[in-house]
Amino acid sequence: MRITGGARRGTRLATFGHRLIRPTTDRVREAIFNVLGQTLEGKNVLDLFAGTGAMAIEALSRGAHRAVVVDTSPRALNIIKQNLQICGYTDRTGILKKDALLAIKELSEKGQRFDIIFIDAPYEKKELTEKTLQQIAVVPLLSQGGIIVCESSKHHELKLPRGIVMIKQKRYGDTVVYFLEKEQQG
Repeated sequence: MRITGGARRGTRLATFGHRLIRPTTDRVREAIFNVLGQTLEGKNVLDLFAGTGAMAIEALSRGAHRAVVVDTSPRALNIIKQNLQICGYTDRTGILKKDALLAIKELSEKGQRFDIIFIDAPYEKKELTEKTLQQIAVVPLLSQGGIIVCESSKHHELKLPRGIVMIKQKRYGDTVVYFLEKEQQG
């Protein structure tokens, strides 16, 4: 697994040694960032269910200002720390060992806002993605004009909560990527 663009393009990242964890492939990650734009100068990024941290690190490589990664797995958090050190991004990244729903609540209560939120919950826990979107819909976590990038299995039709609308949907093999935003008020 490598960074596909930006300052750290080509840098090899540490990953899990087994197939129980499904990191976003280089191909899908590159496609996501092609949609988002090659430069993310000054953006703040939240990576929920971060796994290896590759989405946040890719965003930092492409100019994002700061990232926060969230995962509950000690093993995942160790890999994220390794990858941040490999790329030199430890000073620009906050790490939370926390359930995603609790992290959303805590970050929004602290007044943090994000321009891009990545959601890549385990595919077998499809309800978790929808609960995460429901939580984001009701708290002021996403910046005005911000984007939610949500990955899901092609076998799971994503039900969007009130207040979240789809901008674009792309399919890459078994993965469907949804580009979402908060509905504009008034």
